[in-house]
Amino acid sequence: MSKKRVIMFAIVLILLVAVNCASAQKSTLPPIKIGCLTSLSGPFVVWGDPIAKGMRFAVEELNEAGGVLGRKVVLAERDTKGSPAEALTSLKGLVERERVVAVGGIVSSGVGMACASEAEVMRIPLLLGFAGSPAILSKGSRYTFRTNLVAAPMLIDCYGPFIEARGFKRVGVISADYAWGHAINAAIKEKMVPLPNMRVQIEVAPVRETDFTTYLRRLERLNPEILILTGHPPGQYGAAKQAFEMGIGQYTTHSGGGEEVFMDVIGKPGFGHIIEFSSADWEDPAYQDLAERYHRAFGCLFGSSAFAGYVDVMLVADAIKRTNSVDPKDIADAIRTGRFVKPGYAFPLSYTEWGELKEASYVLFTLEAGDPGRINPGADWRPKVLFRSPQLKAFVPK
Repeated sequence: MSKKRVIMFAIVLILLVAVNCASAQKSTLPPIKIGCLTSLSGPFVVWGDPIAKGMRFAVEELNEAGGVLGRKVVLAERDTKGSPAEALTSLKGLVERERVVAVGGIVSSGVGMACASEAEVMRIPLLLGFAGSPAILSKGSRYTFRTNLVAAPMLIDCYGPFIEARGFKRVGVISADYAWGHAINAAIKEKMVPLPNMRVQIEVAPVRETDFTTYLRRLERLNPEILILTGHPPGQYGAAKQAFEMGIGQYTTHSGGGEEVFMDVIGKPGFGHIIEFSSADWEDPAYQDLAERYHRAFGCLFGSSAFAGYVDVMLVADAIKRTNSVDPKDIADAIRTGRFVKPGYAFPLSYTEWGELKEASYVLFTLEAGDPGRINPGADWRPKVLFRSPQLKAFVPK
């Protein structure tokens, strides 16, 4: 063998060894852990269960594509049981023992308020799925971000144009006696009650209430054209069913993310009467592609809650890739100053300094009879888009 060939062979051998060493080094890197802190039991499980599935789905997709920065992604799950105290204990465990780089999946405003203040102290990115109390964020918040549900006043700005477009003047409200319900009521009093010729009646029920007959009877004299049940997430579908049976209200508005629960509790009598908001854009082909893959994995609809969980994980992964860092502070800074677009999601994720969504805009929809096609094979019902809200002005904490 000539000297030249020997040198070339040596160079190739060195390169092969270097590549193998790099691959071995990558394979021994510890996984990136993301916390899933959500309601897997209790009154908010309707949102927590699909959020967890959406987060698992995102982790599977990331790992099938090689992980993030060459590292496997692992989901560390904890059940809040809808309890702020339970959630706070679990959050500390996820950060201190599991060493997660971020935590997503938060459901319930009570849980969100308890965890947000602790996340700011621990300096860990906290992503709110369905915790919409405006009191959760302050102007000093730097680690807490909304990803799906906006602050209550913004959500009323979403439903308000629809109510005005339909010409409704009599609005009944049933809200739950906790942070989110109180926030919805305050927003209605501020933004809807002052409208010309508008009549509004608000009833407040316990969070775990299941029989809404008494509250509906109080609303009968008003004869509401529409019932806002958005402020009572755990009881909204039961209340809607009872309202329709009693002939009270032509339409009901809800708090998003419970499409299959709607079908289980109310079914076809609610078609065209239930009005939901969604961050899933049902008509977008990109959403439909994603929903098809999700259905193959979980056998159910890729609804707004599942999409919210999916986006929580993908948002963190995007921040890690952009900063080439798993430091929670770098991740939080990247989320706060960046802009994340997920095709099929109803709006881009971009933020104010304190973590409020700047470009939120929802799809309002009902359900109707019909073939849903590839997004939910085998079902005999499908989402029907009614209205697209304007871009909502970011809420500014007082």
